[in-house]
Amino acid sequence: MDRKEILIRVIERKLRKKGIDPQSIDLESLVDPKLSYFENLKNLEKHLGIKLDDDNDYSEDDIRRMVEEGNNELMKQHLNEHGIDEGAIKKLEEEELRHLKELHEKFKELVEKGDPLEQLSKLLFPELYGEQYDYVRKAILLALASHYDKHKRTRIHVLIVGPPGTGKTEILKWLSAKFGAAFVNGEHVSKVGLVGDARGKAITPGILADYDGHIVCIDEIDKIPPRDQGGLLQAMEEGAYTIVKGKHRARFRAEIRVIASANDLSKLLPPLRDRFDFIIELKIPSKDERAKLVDKIVEEFFGLNNVEKSRILHEYIAWISNFEPQVEDLETIKKVLKSYIQLTNNNIDELSIRSFEFSILRIAYAIAKLYHTNVKPIHVVKAIKLKDKTLNDTQYAFLLSIAKKMIE
Repeated sequence: MDRKEILIRVIERKLRKKGIDPQSIDLESLVDPKLSYFENLKNLEKHLGIKLDDDNDYSEDDIRRMVEEGNNELMKQHLNEHGIDEGAIKKLEEEELRHLKELHEKFKELVEKGDPLEQLSKLLFPELYGEQYDYVRKAILLALASHYDKHKRTRIHVLIVGPPGTGKTEILKWLSAKFGAAFVNGEHVSKVGLVGDARGKAITPGILADYDGHIVCIDEIDKIPPRDQGGLLQAMEEGAYTIVKGKHRARFRAEIRVIASANDLSKLLPPLRDRFDFIIELKIPSKDERAKLVDKIVEEFFGLNNVEKSRILHEYIAWISNFEPQVEDLETIKKVLKSYIQLTNNNIDELSIRSFEFSILRIAYAIAKLYHTNVKPIHVVKAIKLKDKTLNDTQYAFLLSIAKKMIE
């Protein structure tokens, strides 16, 4: 029994208590397993125009427990059908719990003694070689670490720019294969496919709503027609979008993280470019660089480097997913950001607050989440260093000294 089935059964019970026949409502399409029990109730209230949650007889923990029990029951049934007894089932459960406990202890040790950003980023698309991909890996890891928004947008979006042959599409397809990201081609996408369809009697949501809380990979985003970019812009910034068509009006939740590629940055509309926290340009490696990579390329081709490590990455992202960093030393964070604005080599007159100051804070928040700690001034300095490739060692050391309160 999966989460959606449990939610439907619990909501059916509540509807019956209200004297409503559950069969008269299409709960299959209305219930979203990615939302909490109470969020689903609120959506249903809006749909029905009545109040349902005046007797909160279930908590989200209850739902999780029922899902776990349902899954355990299904697993036991499956294993029993294959002649595996209860003792063997219990042993499998204990081994899995022990494995997770050991893994989480290793994660805590990594946070305390290691560097999650450096070490975990190496697990992303390992078949691409060259130093330029290290930066892409870190940016995408922070996008994976960012998730649902809280009070402000905290989701990270990444744009990879470069000529054909630089591995842009391979990166997006790796995310699709390993993390279940949606993969769409900008050349073939339409507004209907991205945001939804309002041509019939009802509005049907599109890819952006379907992948709420997940990753959407858009290959060749620069080929999406300008007229089709409205819903994407809304979803990237607000985590939701509205479709209005005649008498039809519907708002869909779409807290997506966009990882996109483009061949030509100049063809991207400024408002769309403005929504990316990282814009990374890739180049075809030189002859000397390619010669250095030959050993790894040959070993990769013949499968000598094929060690599957994406599960570790999945487990780590799951481990930090419910952690919400708080802010420590807000005044020093303000000083760091003010000092950086004064010394940056960037022409910030051409940059919006959304794509500059807010982006630095979003990246700092994602770094803190990745490190499973509160947001501190040092994280803002790390975010600045990641975002601004013009920052030199002297400027970095100066900001670091402010973060560490060595300079008032």
